[in-house]
Amino acid sequence: MRLGKLYSKDEVIEQFKDGQTIVMGGFGHFGTPERLVDLVLESGVKHLTTISLNSCKAGFGIGRLLSAGVIDKMITSHIGNNREAMEMHASGKLEVEFCPMGTLAERLRAGGSGIAGFYVKTGMGTGIEKGKELHEFNGEMYMLETALKGDVALVRCRAADPLGNLAYHGTNENSNPLVAMNECTVTIADPDMILEIDEIGPDRIVTPGVYVDMVLE
Repeated sequence: MRLGKLYSKDEVIEQFKDGQTIVMGGFGHFGTPERLVDLVLESGVKHLTTISLNSCKAGFGIGRLLSAGVIDKMITSHIGNNREAMEMHASGKLEVEFCPMGTLAERLRAGGSGIAGFYVKTGMGTGIEKGKELHEFNGEMYMLETALKGDVALVRCRAADPLGNLAYHGTNENSNPLVAMNECTVTIADPDMILEIDEIGPDRIVTPGVYVDMVLE
């Protein structure tokens, strides 16, 4: 019987399948689960949809998956810092669903909180509004944004314990806690270090182990 949630790289690789939606933490190249990106590439999967705050820079995080040609669609707030992503989108090789960053973060949170959708004003009067359900509240129009859910969540953290409790450090935390709580089939953590149970103080645990299925050894 396995004790805890520590898994080898080969066991993690088995979680990746063609056509999955992968939710990835990080912003730019900060807080990105680079070791897990290695394993996505090693698995050989393709036709992925990714959900992330941005497209990262070429050579980092999701930028590496874009370069490998394994992503068909991105749901993100920004691709302007990745020339390759912009060129792929302009040529029709990459579908991009743009979403304002705050709204994207809330859609991820809703996906892990049992909330089907919510109304916002951000993006009204722009292309973001196209095809969205509109509703009037107190004389003002709002549009409906729906929750986002994935198949696999990839999370970077500073420390993890064998039970999957996670602690973060500084701005590398960014979207990772939201990604970890998203209602994915499997949530995998990429820790900088693995500590013993009780070494991470209760006041430092940001993501409780109940949200995490696997910790990469």
